[in-house]
Amino acid sequence: MRARVRWFSVSGGRLQYRGRITRQPFTKWCATTEGREAIASAAQGIRFAIFGRARSAQRRLWRELDTASRTESFTSAIRGEPERFMQAMADVCYAEALPRTHVALGRLVLAPRALITGRARADAFARLLNAPALAAVDDPVRTFLLDQLVIEMDAALVSASPAPRRPVLARDGWVCVGVRLDTPWADPLWAGPHGSGHLFMYELPPQRLSRRDYQALDAAIEQLGSTVSTLSRNARDAMLRAATLRRV
Repeated sequence: MRARVRWFSVSGGRLQYRGRITRQPFTKWCATTEGREAIASAAQGIRFAIFGRARSAQRRLWRELDTASRTESFTSAIRGEPERFMQAMADVCYAEALPRTHVALGRLVLAPRALITGRARADAFARLLNAPALAAVDDPVRTFLLDQLVIEMDAALVSASPAPRRPVLARDGWVCVGVRLDTPWADPLWAGPHGSGHLFMYELPPQRLSRRDYQALDAAIEQLGSTVSTLSRNARDAMLRAATLRRV
């Protein structure tokens, strides 16, 4: 099966918008409760359609979103989202409740994905929900789009498989040096699809890392990950909630 083209990618250690959105996530959303309700609402305004009002309504919703996505104002707005996401990655590193250690004069922090994506989602909705670039898009589709932006950026980061020698840049001197997806942190009903997994964020020191530093960083990542995996689900959930209370 052909792999789906992502909206974002990592190139040169940086997260970036590829310049286009694709239809597959929208089609998948249309099969959800929210999507079906949006289609039913849009279909009420269609008097007659040869292939059915629901099908016509779905096509209209996608056409409006696709048309908006091809405008310069839309592209300009979305092109800035990776920087916002990378800022969210950096911001959560200062939450004292998160596990951390020092390696070669730099801080290594274990950051739950749910914390990063939650902050990124809140920022995206605050800035883009009423953006002129999305004015022609129905409200439910706009909500889908903003949710999907965060999902796509997170997926691009995970697909890049960050490592100490292959980091993904965040902001303020922080880089992502690892991703683990197998540790549950929160109830999916609260955290959504990102309730499992965490990132390893490292604050790069002024000097270049030596071979010994890289080995120490690899060992510290494994140690932090192992320590967190032995905690109870409730303990991880409490840690996540404590870190969520911090605002930068």
